[in-house]
Amino acid sequence: MARRFRPMTAADVAELAEPCRSCTFWEASLSDLATPADQHRTGSKADWAEAVTAHWGYCGVAAYNDHELIGHLTMAPAMHVPRLGAFATTPVSPDAAVLMSVRVAEEHRGHGVGRHLVQTAAALVARRDIRALEAVGTLHDGPSCMLPAAWLQSVGFAVVRPHPVTPRLRMDLQTTLRWKPDLGAAWSRLTGLVTQPALPEPAGYANSEPVVPLPSTAV
Repeated sequence: MARRFRPMTAADVAELAEPCRSCTFWEASLSDLATPADQHRTGSKADWAEAVTAHWGYCGVAAYNDHELIGHLTMAPAMHVPRLGAFATTPVSPDAAVLMSVRVAEEHRGHGVGRHLVQTAAALVARRDIRALEAVGTLHDGPSCMLPAAWLQSVGFAVVRPHPVTPRLRMDLQTTLRWKPDLGAAWSRLTGLVTQPALPEPAGYANSEPVVPLPSTAV
């Protein structure tokens, strides 16, 4: 069996397992949250993926075992993550991309797939001259669409904005030495799978506008 990791695009969204395929937790804006449920105007996951793919060329990372999709990670610039404004620990840093979700099929958990998804995501954004990945994690033990803070710390993130429930965590791609060999290996696996722009867009655009996954089973 051959395991491979590649950039995820809008075309891959239809392959995602439920509830991730239809979940729009991170795509919901503050105005959506204030609107009655039967009047929500939030676009679909596919709409979000189309917008981010048009902006970046990808919207995350997909993990395959042969031809079977066994896991995925979603990420985006902050301007494409409307839900961030609902948290006291945001905005994220202007030099960071936002890690939104990670999910691995149950039968493939415990084999490092989640960690490799994060490594591959880090390699992608590092090549775009983005200096960090940031995520709003959760300390809540029950079901949630947010990633457990403890898991984020186990794969290289550190808390930069403490909170009793939803801390913000960061993986600094420039100074986290333990990740540098893995970043190089991850980028080698990606060579030829994604075309980078001739002039990388500065990371600072991430906050140019104001501001599945279940936590215990997402990785």
